[in-house]
Amino acid sequence: MMLKDASPENSLISKEKYDFARKLLRSYTDIVLVFDENLNVCFANNCAEDLLNCEKKALINQHITQVFPKRQHRLLESMIESVEKGKDIRERRTYLHVRRKRNIPVSLSFTFIQSKHPFKYILVAKDQQQYTKATDALKQKNEELKTLIYRASHDLKGPLASVKGLFNLLEDEPEDTETLKYYLALIKKSVDKLEDTLFGLLELGLSTKKDLQYTSFNIRDCLEEIIGRFENYPGRKDVIVHLTANEDLTLHTEKKIFQSIFQNLVENSIKYRKPDQNDAVTKISVRRYKYGIKIKVKDNGLGMDRNLQKRAFDMFYRGHEHAEGSGLGLFIVKNNAEKLSGEIKVKSSLNMGTEIQVYLPDMQKIEKESAKSSVSSKTSSN
Repeated sequence: MMLKDASPENSLISKEKYDFARKLLRSYTDIVLVFDENLNVCFANNCAEDLLNCEKKALINQHITQVFPKRQHRLLESMIESVEKGKDIRERRTYLHVRRKRNIPVSLSFTFIQSKHPFKYILVAKDQQQYTKATDALKQKNEELKTLIYRASHDLKGPLASVKGLFNLLEDEPEDTETLKYYLALIKKSVDKLEDTLFGLLELGLSTKKDLQYTSFNIRDCLEEIIGRFENYPGRKDVIVHLTANEDLTLHTEKKIFQSIFQNLVENSIKYRKPDQNDAVTKISVRRYKYGIKIKVKDNGLGMDRNLQKRAFDMFYRGHEHAEGSGLGLFIVKNNAEKLSGEIKVKSSLNMGTEIQVYLPDMQKIEKESAKSSVSSKTSSN
């Protein structure tokens, strides 16, 4: 029985009210399902068809138990019992069954109508997929924040304690030039480590998605500038850097974050070269990809085995203990790539080198495509 069967000729509702109610339910942006006295679907709106991945013809006459996953049937029984006793269900979190896909989380309301109408139950369900994703993301960020606070305090305390101890030793030492130089070198090493950690923490707080400022800039010019910053970096002279990028290639994105991403990648390729390696090479290539660009940074350094790769983007994780660093580099790269709606992949083999691939969209192109899709959807709906 479809909703149209409840025709106004039955004098239960006027034709105007009937047509208005039908249009209203169909245009509703949440899932709306109406059930008859046997709990079979007699009406489904457009949103139900889309989100449940099922044509209306197939939805009609389905029993309510087919709409819910099996593990939710006990909850469903209690809801039916409640509404038949006059206790409406409001904003109950559960799941609805989706054909050939994962069940979707919803917040639903369920009502029993005591009248002569052929439809007896109305279910309205709000899609909670985005809410669930946002909640999960928030939980992850909170865990990362806890880790950040713990590890940052640990990594900052170590160098500070070393500096303090070395100063105490200096106070007790005679005026021996060589001894002074030795202790000063150790102090400098501790200060450098402290500075490295602080800069990493500052980069993490560089900006959020909300306050990004997009500009257009030349990719090759920007990458050449980044490479130039490492002119006096320890080990830079031992590494040959090749850059392949068209001179007219541009990107519209947040430039500071873009620079942060590739500064960390270039630094890693130098830092994690093999000890005493005399043929160290870093190859940087750029090409157009999808709605933006893909940049590859490939080296022939220490590389990573599969276990290291699993933790490569973890906060404060350093796979090679002999190399100096805060362990924040790749974590910052991944974090910043996601801020720019990008993607990052790593390919690596132990003692063979590492290749990092970063895809970043051009935000002007994304906005244009989004506008086209919006116009197209409006046209089709009309």
